Amino acid sequence: MKQFLGLTVLLLSFMSVSAQTAIGLKYGVQNTDLYDLSDASSVTASNFGLILNFGYSHLVSFQMEVNYSPKGSVYDNFLDEETEEVYDYLEVPVLLKLSFGANSLKYYGIVGAFAAVPLNISTVTGNVEEKREGIDEVDLGIQFGAGLTYDLGPGRILGEVRYSAGIDGLPDQYTETKALLFSVGYLFTFGKKSKNN
Repeated sequence: MKQFLGLTVLLLSFMSVSAQTAIGLKYGVQNTDLYDLSDASSVTASNFGLILNFGYSHLVSFQMEVNYSPKGSVYDNFLDEETEEVYDYLEVPVLLKLSFGANSLKYYGIVGAFAAVPLNISTVTGNVEEKREGIDEVDLGIQFGAGLTYDLGPGRILGEVRYSAGIDGLPDQYTETKALLFSVGYLFTFGKKSKNN
């Protein structure tokens, strides 16, 4: 957790030297797993959030996001009943972004860490749904992916694919969040024009 906070402070320090700042929104669909069990299957859920990107150079920018990111699994409980369990996460990734291309169409790679807190947990078995408050544990993990941006109007549209893997923080050895996310969004750009974001 201390390392994640350090990355966040480092990112915010680049705001004062940013060549260009971008603020935007994104929406996506993700295929998720919550449990590392052989008989568990994935859950598909929507993901949306806010993007803050701070350009450091034509190549390098730093990005922070605040996302609503449900993750879950389907499994058979001890009564052999099919159960869907979903954690509704508030997720904050801190990312390094490397951008390439000189024209309106650019492509990029992205990598970094995230911290996520489950706001609530829902469990559905048959026609019965149970909701409870999220646990106190913070899920920590890594994310990496690639995408494209295209200049349009006052900013850029984006399309991205990203993989997310939890490493530490959830309550037992069987809980291991994973997600493959496909998203689209729009970034409003401010400041000196550069080739990142």
